[in-house]
Amino acid sequence: MNNDQIIKLFLNGEVSFSDIEKQTIEIKYGFKLVQFSKSRFDTRLSQTSKDWILNKELGWGGSLSDDFPNRWDITSDASIVCYRNNFVEYTFLELVKISMDEQFEIEKQITINEAEKVITNNIVNTLTKVLVQEMMPFSKVSSGYLETNYGIHLKQTQIGMHMNMRYKPRYGNINWVANQVLCWGSNTGWDITTDGKIACCRINYDDYVNFEIEALTQDQIKEYKKNDPNKADDSFKKLQVLKKMLDAGLISFQEYAIKKEEILKSYN
Repeated sequence: MNNDQIIKLFLNGEVSFSDIEKQTIEIKYGFKLVQFSKSRFDTRLSQTSKDWILNKELGWGGSLSDDFPNRWDITSDASIVCYRNNFVEYTFLELVKISMDEQFEIEKQITINEAEKVITNNIVNTLTKVLVQEMMPFSKVSSGYLETNYGIHLKQTQIGMHMNMRYKPRYGNINWVANQVLCWGSNTGWDITTDGKIACCRINYDDYVNFEIEALTQDQIKEYKKNDPNKADDSFKKLQVLKKMLDAGLISFQEYAIKKEEILKSYN
């Protein structure tokens, strides 16, 4: 993209300030905007000796009209842009062109971040239901229940009384899904952070346990299922029923062998 094309993007209002944080500018146009100055006074002419394009003033009142939802000024060589969203604030940014390799790396990282966000949302939604709403018993933490059914592992990091805990609801700058404390007589309660990273279990009234929340890989889930005693019992029962069907003549030996192999494979 050449300088004339870049200038038209800003003149036509096709670039928004929010695109900077989202990094859509890098992906779509092959350049980035790096903020280097901010002023409550008009310092456009002192920022550079180059000519400014679209060097117009905002009216009194400070708001932008519908005709100019994104008010940008840009130098004639497309090296510096100035963003104004009100009458008295000027944000200056350097326009830096990037290579195709840089574009690819940024796009890859955005894809990774989006995938991680999906995983985090799934964890928060799942644990909100299983822990916070249904109040899973503390005894199930080490049973493999969360790992085999939901692919989530709770790694214990601290246990102690309320005043000694690092993570606890209603304290600190962390947002919690269930931002409340247990009342007298309550048995087990859970809270999780909205970023899906920390879980806090409260046993009885003042025994607290902190956990780091981990999303498991498919291989890790398989390993938990392999060691799940409940699944082993279930497989054993299926094999027993299958053998009784063979002995009763309800299935052939070939059918028995095929089904037996399927059951053993599902266990492994």
